[in-house]
Amino acid sequence: MKWIVNSEEMNACDSNTIRHFKVPAIVLMERAALCFVDEVVKNVPSGRILAVCGNGNNGADGLAAVRLLYQRGYQVTAVQVPDNGKRTKENQLQRDILAQYGIHILEQLPKEMHFDCVADALFGVGLSREPKGIYAEWISYMNACSGLKAAIDMPSGVSSDDGTAYDPAFAADITVTFAYQKAGQVLYPGCRYCGDIITAEIGITDQSWLGVKPSCFTLEPSDLKQLPYRHPRGNKGTFGHVLAVAGSRQMAGAALFCAKAAYCTGCGLVKIYTAESNRQILQSTLPEAILTVYDDEAPQEANERQSLAEALKWADAVILGPGIGQSEQAQRMATQVLSDAAVPVIADADALNLLAGNLHLLQAMTAPLVITPHLGEMARLCGRNIKQIQSSLRQTAEQFAKSYQLTCVLKDAVTVTAGTCGTSLNTSGCSAMAKGGSGDVLAGMIAGLAAQGMDPEHAAHMGVYLHGLAGSLAARRKGSYSVLARDIIDAIGAVMEPETLTDGRG
Repeated sequence: MKWIVNSEEMNACDSNTIRHFKVPAIVLMERAALCFVDEVVKNVPSGRILAVCGNGNNGADGLAAVRLLYQRGYQVTAVQVPDNGKRTKENQLQRDILAQYGIHILEQLPKEMHFDCVADALFGVGLSREPKGIYAEWISYMNACSGLKAAIDMPSGVSSDDGTAYDPAFAADITVTFAYQKAGQVLYPGCRYCGDIITAEIGITDQSWLGVKPSCFTLEPSDLKQLPYRHPRGNKGTFGHVLAVAGSRQMAGAALFCAKAAYCTGCGLVKIYTAESNRQILQSTLPEAILTVYDDEAPQEANERQSLAEALKWADAVILGPGIGQSEQAQRMATQVLSDAAVPVIADADALNLLAGNLHLLQAMTAPLVITPHLGEMARLCGRNIKQIQSSLRQTAEQFAKSYQLTCVLKDAVTVTAGTCGTSLNTSGCSAMAKGGSGDVLAGMIAGLAAQGMDPEHAAHMGVYLHGLAGSLAARRKGSYSVLARDIIDAIGAVMEPETLTDGRG
């Protein structure tokens, strides 16, 4: 697991390192500049460099980098915005050092626009509003210059908190960030302006949190060791039962995908509660599943309620919603599951649309609930438009999770999973997964993990990460255009046990 921080958290960690552990700020600055220069040297062995610096400590990092590059034989042009009375003492110190070396600092942009590298040290992590005036002019100038674009800590014009990319924003080829990756470097659209991100160690460690950990993280391959243990004497009961309340007439695929994904994620038995019209296709495509069917042509409410109640008692985790439709019959089933379930429920697709007009069901739930909305479903749940949600993914997921005491998996190019234990930003996966059925697979994977005893919130974080890994592997096998939901399912086993991968194709 890697921590992902916002500007406030990073500033607190930096301050604790300086004040509590007595590491001088200038030492951290020197190490940051050295790390940045090392990356520049790797990419541009020699030549002419333009360094554009602000008056804060990010600008001071840039001025320190100017000296180090000058000492390595580069032709460096240093430009700094005029003093606005807010120049930090570290920034002034770096100016004084450069003066002693005879390095002149310009206060106006040069007419020359052909460089081998452009180093951006205007704002760093502190930007909180759209650049105006000279700052906007200088960012546009840097973008127009030739050469490698390299940002120090954060591309200017991009929010480190939520990934907002203002106009203009520096379009970096590489970003050298320090100690921890920033949320704005993971979330869209900010991540598109960062290029390749290098997280450099400069002497700030987890000890600098002084016991107050960040609220956001991302999973990484080492976290796979937390997957449920496969006991050698286990049986199909040992590994849990998943009930999938899924599918309706002409929607058998949703039931198939979530049920098969639950099986492939390791659960022992899957029961599909579905419409009678799906019996034949499900028995032929997934004979491993147990079927309990209801009459979708002549509903008998009492019989349905009894059979669903029995299925709920059998289950260790429940998938609710994929393909069940929006009928009165579907509403009855969803209400019964949310009211009566005593085990974790993963609500997806049609269940979320049914919930949008019945949010009181969420407040009355006693069992753990994981919801997995895409942007449109989330818009209906919280009464906001998609554009608003897309620009505040993390805040939206966290607020909804807190309001209803549930785990919210808000699906987008970077999926945000928010719960009581924290928020994860998922960095696995690719655009090849943007196909019908992919969300059904995710719901099945989360349920499969929860049925094996994993805490439901933890299962959501892990399920999202595994889902992305499987999608990326499927894309390597089939190409980014041709991946289907079934291909993601076929890749689950390999990413859960990565030692089985024999080459880059799986």
